[in-house]
Amino acid sequence: MASRALLLCSLVALALAAGSDARDHVVGGGKDGAWRVPPPAQPDALNDWAGKARFHVGDNLVFKFDAATDSVLEVTRADYDRCNTASPIATYKASGAVVPLPPGGQRFRHFISGAPGNCQKGERVIVLVMSEKHGRRVPPAAPAPAHSPSSSAGLVEAPAHAPAPAPATGAAWRTASGSGSVVLGALLGALLVVGF
Repeated sequence: MASRALLLCSLVALALAAGSDARDHVVGGGKDGAWRVPPPAQPDALNDWAGKARFHVGDNLVFKFDAATDSVLEVTRADYDRCNTASPIATYKASGAVVPLPPGGQRFRHFISGAPGNCQKGERVIVLVMSEKHGRRVPPAAPAPAHSPSSSAGLVEAPAHAPAPAPATGAAWRTASGSGSVVLGALLGALLVVGF
């Protein structure tokens, strides 16, 4: 009985882990991040990084910087364009600051450095948050290996090399927002069927 309870708890934990696909994005990329003034030859380095990433509702932005000399300000688009630090929406002064991207939040988020002159030198970034209807893209499941049933079972043997399935496109690539609930429901249903 204890082993069944342990199995059930393990399956529930696995299902919940499979459904949680929120990600932490270290702003600027890399392990240590890059929230600092970019090199003069690459003044748009932070926005170049943001343009290559995909930010989804539920993800977090992580800003790593030298808290003794810098900070992060979330600002309006107008203040972003002018590098205006006077009236930020939010201020983050601790390195490793985590900024969640919640449902119903702004589609475009604007961040600038709080250190004088750094924004003008390129320490700023615009983050585009994908809407909830744009689910995360996941690779299609790998096809199961071909299995030939024995001829003694009265079944026709499958060809040794079946053609590969066509790649999934469109909505088939997207996961539903409640994919963890679907997985959990399927696991619990299977347990009920086998008489757990």
